[in-house]
Amino acid sequence: MIKSKLTGLASSTWLIHLSETKTMPLSQSMKLPHFYISVAGFGLLGCTIKPAPKGAEILTDAAKAEIPSNWQASNDSRPLVPGWIRSFNDSTLTRIVEDALIRNPDLKSAYALVEASQAAVRVTAASLYPRVAMKGLGERQGREMSGNLGLGINPPDLGSVGVDLSGGSTDINTVDSSMGRWITGIGIGASWEADVWGRVRSKRASARADSAALEADYEFARQSLAASVAKAYFSTIEASQQASNAREALGLYEEYVSLTGKRKEQGFSSDYELAQLKSRTAGAQDTLYAAEAARAQAIRAIEVVTSYYPSGKLSVRASFPPQVRSVPSGLPSELLERRPDLIAAERRFAASFHRAKEARAARLPRFALSANGGLGTAQLDGVGVVNAVNWTLANGIVQPIFFGGELKAAEDIRKAEQRAAAASYTSTALQAFKQVEDALDSDYHLRRREGALNDMVTHSATAVKLGKVQLDQGQTDMFTILRLVGENLAAKMELTKIRASRLRERANLHLALGGDFRAPSGK
Repeated sequence: MIKSKLTGLASSTWLIHLSETKTMPLSQSMKLPHFYISVAGFGLLGCTIKPAPKGAEILTDAAKAEIPSNWQASNDSRPLVPGWIRSFNDSTLTRIVEDALIRNPDLKSAYALVEASQAAVRVTAASLYPRVAMKGLGERQGREMSGNLGLGINPPDLGSVGVDLSGGSTDINTVDSSMGRWITGIGIGASWEADVWGRVRSKRASARADSAALEADYEFARQSLAASVAKAYFSTIEASQQASNAREALGLYEEYVSLTGKRKEQGFSSDYELAQLKSRTAGAQDTLYAAEAARAQAIRAIEVVTSYYPSGKLSVRASFPPQVRSVPSGLPSELLERRPDLIAAERRFAASFHRAKEARAARLPRFALSANGGLGTAQLDGVGVVNAVNWTLANGIVQPIFFGGELKAAEDIRKAEQRAAAASYTSTALQAFKQVEDALDSDYHLRRREGALNDMVTHSATAVKLGKVQLDQGQTDMFTILRLVGENLAAKMELTKIRASRLRERANLHLALGGDFRAPSGK
């Protein structure tokens, strides 16, 4: 429970008034009514602020019943830790991600919002302390009067017009038709509202929760940026590998074009076979050009997020990093505790929870104390000087009575916002669970497909070699060789795609889990 403190004070307007005035004996001014002691006691014994529900406590009963104790998708069983970018064992990737986290302008913007929210918390917290200020006064006053001057009637005082610029008193009895005077002085004042019902503390708690939500948003933005950079990085490698596959096929087709041209001169091949080979050669060239263009685009995407000019010149490796370990699993409760976007949703619910409490407390009485005092001098032209010691000690209780339903409507708004935040948290949590299950399931199936495609690439490459031998021996034709080469190229390209997809899905899984994988015990 968050304890109420004596420092729980709310701001209220106070004025310092320095001028020529009548004074009271000091003995009377020192008598403190029992009411002030009572209000101070309320400030000490004010109601505590109930903490907002967290994590699974916010979920609806139906959602709690549906969440399993273990992940359902096929996977191994290992716990979780932070630092997942390094798990790819690629120092270049780690360096690029670290550079992006430092230089990315969107992250800098998000962090500036975090700093602003922290300042907003301090602004709100300032309402819990007394407000004290000092005022100095130097003023020249004058009047020209006519009428029944001999009756000692106070001259008319029009008061402030628009903005109160006057700091002195004008209640002068005089029989003179004109007068002028100087007024000088200095004073100090303070005010304090005892936060008996926790209204201001609830407001501060909601500001803190909003700030914590922005901090979590910033952390999720960091993780999202790391995942985006990693996926773009793997896409550049995929494009490089596909270009390599296309070059290999292109070289083989060009070799067969040359061979078929010689066989045609000898009468063993036809224009039809040569045209087929040239068509396959052009297709391999198109695949190569497309892969090179995709690689340049992926590199420029990385350069942009790292705040460099998108020249497409970033140096990136051409081969995939070592294969990552098999996917570990965790508990859904761990996900609720560590994933930044879920933490942000939880903190936004807490903010709505405290705003509802603040709106309720706004309908209750407010207890305020204020005090001010100072020294003032009034020098009337041709008459003399009057010195004054001014002081005021006041208390007040304000109880809203009739506001046309405004305060009740405000409370209803806050309660509705709290229900919306709870529903939003439940939706975000369920989506997070889905993303984890999808990533686990995807990795499981991609891993199996990778094994099958590895076998296909190996066997199709063997078939191409054996087919070339048979072609040389006249036991098969060129169309069979073209079919075998095409199958081998297609298998290589699909295998490259699956390997890149596995790496990208691993980045998605880390983002979904909000963290890294812990190494097995003993390692």
